[in-house]
Amino acid sequence: MLLRNDLLHYPQPSARTVRVLWIDPGQRHAYVYDVAARSAEVELVQLPALLADLRDGRASVLPADPYLMVVSQEMLPPKYLQLRARAWEIIAPLVAQEPDIYDARRRGQMIARATAEHQVSHPTIYRYLRRYWQRGQTPNALLPDYCNSGGKGKVRQSSEGIKRGRPRKNGADDGPGLNADEDIRRIFRVAIARYAASHDKFSRLGAYQQMLDEFFIERRIDPASGRVQAAPQRRAVMLPTFGQFNYWLDHDDDRPPEVARRSSSPGPGSGASAFAGAAQALRGASAVPVPVSATRMTVAATTTAAGSGAVQASPWPSAPGRPGASYQLDVVRAEVQLVSRADREQAIGRPHIYVVQDTYSRMITGIHVGLGPASWSQAMLALANCGADKQRYSQHYGRRIEAAQWPGCHLPDTLFVAAPLAALAGAEWGDGGTLRTNFNLRCIAAEQGAGDWQEVLARRFRLLAPDVAGGADNVVNAVVNATANAAGAPCRLDGVLDVAQFTRIVIDCVLYYNSRQPAPDAATPAALWDWGVEHRGGALKTYPEHLVRCSLMPVATAIVGCDGIHFADSIYTCARAVQERWYERARQRGSWQVKVAHDPSNLDTIYLLDAAAPMQFHACHLADASGVRRHLSAVEMAYLPAAVAVTAPALATVRTNTPALVSFAG
Repeated sequence: MLLRNDLLHYPQPSARTVRVLWIDPGQRHAYVYDVAARSAEVELVQLPALLADLRDGRASVLPADPYLMVVSQEMLPPKYLQLRARAWEIIAPLVAQEPDIYDARRRGQMIARATAEHQVSHPTIYRYLRRYWQRGQTPNALLPDYCNSGGKGKVRQSSEGIKRGRPRKNGADDGPGLNADEDIRRIFRVAIARYAASHDKFSRLGAYQQMLDEFFIERRIDPASGRVQAAPQRRAVMLPTFGQFNYWLDHDDDRPPEVARRSSSPGPGSGASAFAGAAQALRGASAVPVPVSATRMTVAATTTAAGSGAVQASPWPSAPGRPGASYQLDVVRAEVQLVSRADREQAIGRPHIYVVQDTYSRMITGIHVGLGPASWSQAMLALANCGADKQRYSQHYGRRIEAAQWPGCHLPDTLFVAAPLAALAGAEWGDGGTLRTNFNLRCIAAEQGAGDWQEVLARRFRLLAPDVAGGADNVVNAVVNATANAAGAPCRLDGVLDVAQFTRIVIDCVLYYNSRQPAPDAATPAALWDWGVEHRGGALKTYPEHLVRCSLMPVATAIVGCDGIHFADSIYTCARAVQERWYERARQRGSWQVKVAHDPSNLDTIYLLDAAAPMQFHACHLADASGVRRHLSAVEMAYLPAAVAVTAPALATVRTNTPALVSFAG
């Protein structure tokens, strides 16, 4: 049985909900109104037809009325009551004339008379009627919707020279204040990540004060010496307030999980629940629905001209049918000038971010932050990171994660490399390279295609240079011309972060990207990876982490001397050299050369290669004489004062496809 004001929902052919406005006493017909209509048009329908729709399941009666306006009179402001009374005074005589008010011709005549009587326009009366019929045919349906005014939750656009929000309470002496635009919000995100990484307990006030001390001072980098020159910025008008910092800390949902909201009961969109929900989604990855289809990729053959190293690029691949079938390797240059960990007043240039992404799930499987020009050897460290324990890797940079937040420790069958980066491979490209001989991993050059992970880097912290974030062609130019554009455009982050702190921020970006939904009904990259591993992961390739890393590191020449192994102006020692008395032999017979694998981003440990035992990599650690150079990269060591350097013979860099590495059995 249908009643007046019942809501009927029709899911097909297009979803719509109608309200029963009036039923004929003879139960022959009824008038209904579409609650989503933008006009005041009422439909006349046969009542048996409505009952048949309910009986056959084509429609259903909604158990609750979401449009009904039920409020406490005592809580309504006088202004609301006045507006409601005025509207009800106008339409009460009209809606009382049922069913004439539902007939379009008669309704027009009645509204014309009401317009002349109350001195209001036709659209105003039609708006009142539409609201009255939509919201349950009560006087409260005419209450104003001022609660929807102001765009709650939306970010207001700021204009130059005009401060958003209310004036300051402490007078005009401090000026109007500073707008928290996207650049300032980027500083907030970096400051939050910086403080959370270096403190066991997060303090909002502590993070705010540290941010002012580090980022809101006048700072410039001398182009000749690379020295960072800073002077305190005293004008309060140029500083964001603690209130602004708190507001955006609660507003942004992608902050680190260590940072909780001030509210005791965060909503579903809050940052804490968002991270918890992402982790829960990853733990329940088996419930992710099967992808509708997996597009087969077609790639052109890769040809390498003999002796020229020219590489023919094929199209950037689409998703194959399983995780780990192919990865994509790309590189972008960040717009942040980093400082040395040994001397924080020394700028060391802008880093490159090497990213490896699974083609099937779009999950980022490996990264590497490298200093200096883009190179193939540093790109291989990003590939080595694909086979690393991500929990231990993130913990090294102060980021505690669960295994489900960043799964995957595998190498692919095929590696699609961005064409500009493939051109840097040299002799390592092709069937004779380390990847092919050690891991049976085929490399294919692909045309440049900006990934959606670049958008995360560009928008979350604006880590990418404008030319890189602008598009594929600009990425190519940025990689090829990295040395020419090393200076870049100045920004507030220049001269503050070192490479370890910057890497922590990149890790945050990766975790955010892997756990976010690209579309409302789509699975996250990490969840899709987990589903693919469970149902289609039988062909994944796993190798011992230390063997993958050591075999993909660049190889150079070191000198065995009487006081240790000399490499990169540092002295190393290892257990094998001590056991076999290398240093005594060097004192008696002279020095000799050995091959070592090294990570340019951290020279605390190098690995001695042995042609007689290619599966063994002997770790060599910094000697006490070079202790001041611990935890530094090769670029940072190059900026150390001459007094710190340890003299050593010139070291010649060699290719990484040495016999000791090529004979390593994958």
